[in-house]
Formats: sequence, structure tokens, C-alpha cells
Amino acid sequence: MLRAVTAVSVAPLVEVPRVKVHLALVAVQVAFGALPVAGKIAMETVGPYALSLFRVSGAALFFGFLALRGRHASPIPWPDVLRIAGCGLLGMAANQVLFLGGLERTTATNATVLVTTIPVFTFLVAVVSRHERFDPRGALGLLVACAGVLAIVHVERFALASDGLLGDLMIVANALCYACFLVLVRPLATRYGAMRVVAISFVASTIAVAPFGVPQLSDAFARADLRAWLTVLFILAVPTILTYLLNTWALKHARSSTVAVFIYLQPIVGLALAALVLGETLGPRAVAGTLAVFVGVWLVIRRPAVAAT
Repeated sequence: MLRAVTAVSVAPLVEVPRVKVHLALVAVQVAFGALPVAGKIAMETVGPYALSLFRVSGAALFFGFLALRGRHASPIPWPDVLRIAGCGLLGMAANQVLFLGGLERTTATNATVLVTTIPVFTFLVAVVSRHERFDPRGALGLLVACAGVLAIVHVERFALASDGLLGDLMIVANALCYACFLVLVRPLATRYGAMRVVAISFVASTIAVAPFGVPQLSDAFARADLRAWLTVLFILAVPTILTYLLNTWALKHARSSTVAVFIYLQPIVGLALAALVLGETLGPRAVAGTLAVFVGVWLVIRRPAVAAT
């Protein structure tokens, strides 16, 4: 269904200062870091798949409206429309359904540990598909950052049990789907712009998520109160619209593996919120893990810039 786009067909990138790209990626992780708390509040009365449907359909309407109003140099050929839609099914529909379904069947610790495979998968997919060249410095940075995150989330609590195996496999499949999305959508975003690519992706995702979310809608409308709906709106605006827009824009100006490694900042956001809001103290292990993440991310983002592929 998806096919890699060769470097010859991709328009040259407009030079953007690295600091702007990196700040956008940090903002993405801060926004994503707020999702678990907001999602927990919303899912007290709104089912997980109904929440996913609200996210993708609301984002489809928002980005679709902006894309239709925008002025574009040329229409997107249908083969590329289908490729963009396929990327959306990987990075939005399958990503959400597999993660939420896996989270129901496994422990939160297992899910947190397994999500750290996203940057690893992204690096491997990018190298195997020849969208990126193998870079020892980038690989080292990835391993250092991954080790830091595993220390923060207490990897030793990971327990592989038969009753949770399906959930674990769904989380891994979710990570692989999102990694493929980051690699495959990059040349399309470079060519057609973030707005149109995100709009088409969310429209395709709405169609895919609807069979899971529609059965939960009636219960959501019957049970959800004002607090829940305000939380749903927050989830739509910040951890959905803002994050996917900034992430797709950043993919135009940075390697897929660079975009992915910033995912390792999410546990640090969680630690900071816990310290500021809940008054929790940071132990030596958390501090050491945080430093390792920053060192690893620094190694990845300091790689020499290359042309888009």
C-alpha cells in the first residue's frame, strides 16, 4: 500500500534554523506529556475509542478547513493522496487503536517501557529503507537516551506474563506503526506541506477509527459532564492538533530519527510535572536518567545536516 519516495522527487528544503525545529519538537513532547493526565480525566466518562474518534474527526475538520482555504501551487496526485492516507492509518489510526487496546491488556509499566522502542524502530526503518544513512554517532545517542529513559521508568518492573502478552505485542506494533509513519510521511510533507498532509491523514484515520469509536458515542454523550467535554477539547487542541502540526512541520526540516528521539523527553516532562504539581522529589536515579536522555538527544541532534531524502 505504501511505497518509499525517492530523493529525486522531493523538493529542496527551505533552510530553517535548527533551534526553531528543536523548540517545536520540545513543545510537541510537552503537549504529549499532558495527554495521560488529561486522558485519564476524560476517560472517566468517555470511552477510549470514542475519545480517539473525537480526536481524529475534530482534527480532520480543523485541518481540512485550513487546507481547503489555503492556496496551493499544485494539486496532489491521487497516488500520493493514497500514500498520505496510508501514512495516516499508520501514524494516527493504528497508533491510537493499538496503543489503547494494548494498554487495556497489559500494565502501565510495560506500556511505558515498550513505547521507548519508537525511536529505535524509526532509526532502523529509516536506515533499512535508505531514507537515512547509518550514523554511528546517532546510533550511540539513541542508545544513551534509551538507557536513560529505561532507568527513569524502572525497566526492572517490566514483567512478561502470558495474560498480558497480547497487550505487549499491540504496544510494540503501535511503536512500529508510528516509526513507519515518521519515515514514510517525511518526503510527502516536504513536497506538499504539513497542512495538507495532516488533513488527509486525519480524514483517513477518522474513517478507520469510526468502527471502534461509534459504538461508544451514545454512552459518552449520556455520561460526560462539562468537565469531561472541556478536557476532550483540550486533548483535541493541544495533544492532537498542535502536536501533529508541529511534528509534521519538523519532519520537513529534520531527519525522521531526530524527530523520534525527542520522544524520550516525555518521561522528563512527567517527572517535572510530578515535582511541580504533586511535590514529588527527584531521586538520584531520575536525575541520572534525565542527564543521560539530554546527552543522547544532544548527540543525535548535533549530527551534521544532510539533504532531505
